[in-house]
Amino acid sequence: MSITEKISKWLMPFASKMANQRHLVAIRDSFVDISPIIIANSLFILLNALVFSNETVNEFIDLSSLSDLALMVNNGTLGIMTIFVTFLIGYRLASHYISNGKIERKNLSELHAGILSLALAMVMFPLFNEVTPVDSPEPIEVTGVYLQSLTSSGGLFVGIIAALLGTELLVKLSNKDKLHIKMPEGVPPAVAGSFNALIPECLTIAIFAIVTFAVVKGTGQSIPDIIQLIISAPLQTAMESPFGLFVVQSFTQILWFFGLHGQNIVSSVTSPPMLTAIQQNVDAFNAGEAIPNIVTNPWIGMYTLFGGTGAILPLLIAIIWVSKRKDYKNIAKIGLLPSLFNVSEPIMFGLPVVMNPYLAIPFIGVSLVNLTIAYPLTVLGLVGRSVVIPPWVLPPIITTWVTTAGDIPATILSILLFILDIFLYMPFVLAANRGMSENIE
Repeated sequence: MSITEKISKWLMPFASKMANQRHLVAIRDSFVDISPIIIANSLFILLNALVFSNETVNEFIDLSSLSDLALMVNNGTLGIMTIFVTFLIGYRLASHYISNGKIERKNLSELHAGILSLALAMVMFPLFNEVTPVDSPEPIEVTGVYLQSLTSSGGLFVGIIAALLGTELLVKLSNKDKLHIKMPEGVPPAVAGSFNALIPECLTIAIFAIVTFAVVKGTGQSIPDIIQLIISAPLQTAMESPFGLFVVQSFTQILWFFGLHGQNIVSSVTSPPMLTAIQQNVDAFNAGEAIPNIVTNPWIGMYTLFGGTGAILPLLIAIIWVSKRKDYKNIAKIGLLPSLFNVSEPIMFGLPVVMNPYLAIPFIGVSLVNLTIAYPLTVLGLVGRSVVIPPWVLPPIITTWVTTAGDIPATILSILLFILDIFLYMPFVLAANRGMSENIE
C-alpha cells in the first residue's frame, strides 16, 4: 500500500464524517445561501470606491452624494447578516431532521425552527446598549435598539449557538405528544401546525430567557460579550496568525487532493471569523480608516485560487507548455476555459489531480508558497488588503484588483505569483512525462 493510499484510508472517514455532520452542514449551507447578497454588497462597495468616492472622477462630475447607495445596500445585506444566518441554520437543521424521519412535519416545520432561532438570538442580545448621538461627544444608554455591530458579523456566534441549541431543544420537545395541542378536523394545516408547536416553542424561549437572565445577572456581562471573549476573539486571532492560516490552508488542500471539497468541509468552522474579519475591513474602508485585518477569505482567494483551488490555471499552462502526454494536453485544453472562471472540477477529477502522486506536492504546496510571499508583503503595507468580496467566478488577477478596490501593487503581486506557480508546477509535469514513459516500458 502506497503512502497516498495509507493517508487516504485514514483521512477519508474523518473528512466524510465532518462533511456530513448535520450541524456543520447547516452552518455551511446557510453561509452559501446568503452569498448572493454578500456579493451584491461587495459590488456596491467597489462601485463606491472606484466611482462615487473617487477624487479623480469627482473632479469631472460630482457623484459623491451617490456614496449613500453603498451604505444603504450594506445596511440591507452585511448589516443584518446574523439575522439571515440564524434563521437559515434553524431552518436547515430542522429540514435535516424532517427529511431523515427524526420528527414528523406535522409536529414541526422548518419555518417555525428558523423563526424560533432568530427569536432566541434576539433574547440573547443585550437589553441596553451604548450609542453616541450625532451632536454629542458622550455616549448614552438606550433600550429597544439592536446594534448593527451585532446584527452584522459581530453577532454571528450568538446566532449560531441560538439556532443549533434552540432547534435541538425544539425537536426534542416537539417529539413529545403530551406537549401537542390537538386541533379538530377541518382546521387549516398552517393553523394546526402553529398550535402543535406552541408549547414546545414557549418552553424553549422560556428556558433560553431564564438562562440568559441568570448569566447576565451573575457575570455582569452580556451573552455576546461572553461569547466574544471565549470563542470569537480567540478563533479570529488564530485565523489571523500565520500559523493558523497555514494550518487551515494545508488542511484544505490535503482534503481536495483526496477528492473532498476542502473549502466546504472547513468553512463551517472558518466562515464566522473570516466574515467578521472582512466585515471589519469593509467598515474601516467605508469610514476611510486603516484596514485592520490581513487574513480574510477574499485575501486568501486572490493569491491561491488561480483558476480554482491549488492554482489550477498555472498547472494547465505548464501542461500545455512542457507536457509530452497527449492525454494531459487534451484535458488541459478542455479545462482551460472553465478554469479561467475558477471552475476546476473538470481538471481535479478529469486529469486527474485528485490522488495523483506526481502532482501532490505542488498542488498542496503552491498555495502555501504564495501565502508565504504575500503575507509579509501585506504586513509591511507594500500591497493592499482585502476590502471587497468578489464574485467567485471572477478570473484571476482581476479578482485581486476588485478585492483590493483597485490596488495596483497587489494586482502586480498576483501576476508575479501566477507566473511563479507555472514554473513551480513544471518539474512535476515533466516528472509525470517520465512516469508515463516508465509505465509504457
